[in-house]
Amino acid sequence: MTWQEYQESVARLYEQTEGFGKVRRNVYIPDRITGEPRQIDVLIEMSERGHTLKILVDAKYHAKPLDVTVIEGVLSLSDAVGTNKAVIVTASGLTEPAKKKAEILGCDIRILALEDALDLIVPDKWKMCHNCHNDCIVLDQEGVLSLKNGKALWWLAGQCRECKTGFVYCQDCGLKFYIKKDESYICDCGHEWICTEKGLFVQLANGSQDCQEDDKCYH
Repeated sequence: MTWQEYQESVARLYEQTEGFGKVRRNVYIPDRITGEPRQIDVLIEMSERGHTLKILVDAKYHAKPLDVTVIEGVLSLSDAVGTNKAVIVTASGLTEPAKKKAEILGCDIRILALEDALDLIVPDKWKMCHNCHNDCIVLDQEGVLSLKNGKALWWLAGQCRECKTGFVYCQDCGLKFYIKKDESYICDCGHEWICTEKGLFVQLANGSQDCQEDDKCYH
């Protein structure tokens, strides 16, 4: 998952939550002192009885827990653009000093796990890679193949964008499984699913293939 995708998921999280007023994503607000535009991931404006409350939401896609400097940076941005509240959404958590800093200074923290973030973007179509944990498997390979016995083989599959680990859901036996690059797996119905750098393909239990030799993958 990229930081842009995580930012997108945070915006959708608030857009789908009722009672949060007007939600705007990726907006620019002039700095109160310099006048220079400052980028805001998500800006929430809530109006009640003639009063408007502005909430800055900052998405942090970090590999390690957020430290104190991150909290200070978001609060500084909130002050610079004149919002009333700052919220940080992250999947990596915070260090203990950062937690104390956020609590004392009134910066709200919300944890949004990567699996949940992916589901907000493309429900049931993206999965975090169980092999490298660095990127996601995009389930963009789906189709039906007519078999010689008159039945049909349906599948849903995809590969990790980084390490090329494959994920396959075989409809014949209902089995869901992962395959590392350059390895194969025989599902319960006897089909051999093969994962390569170029893609995924299957050797059917009856000995025929679902794609040509120069294709090397199914679509």
